[in-house]
Amino acid sequence: MDKADIARGLVDIIGNYTEFDMGVIDPSTSLREELGLTSFDIIALLTEIEETFSISIDDIDVLADIGTFGEAIDLVAGLRAAG
Repeated sequence: MDKADIARGLVDIIGNYTEFDMGVIDPSTSLREELGLTSFDIIALLTEIEETFSISIDDIDVLADIGTFGEAIDLVAGLRAAG
C-alpha cells in the first residue's frame, strides 16, 4: 500500500467526520482549521484508522498532535512500514 492508497483511505474515514469537500483536500489541508475536526473527532478517528490500515497507534498524543492531512498520511505510512 503506497501513500496514495493511504490518502484515499483517510479521505473515506475523515469524510465521515466533516462537511468539508474531500475532493479538494491536499497534504497541506489543516485537520482542525480547514476540516473543522475537534480533538475529540481526531481521537475518534483512531479506531477507524487502526482497523482500516491494520496498525496500532499506541500513543494517542501522537495522533492529537497531527496538524495536516499530509502528516496523517505520513503517520499511517510510517506505522505500516514499521509494522
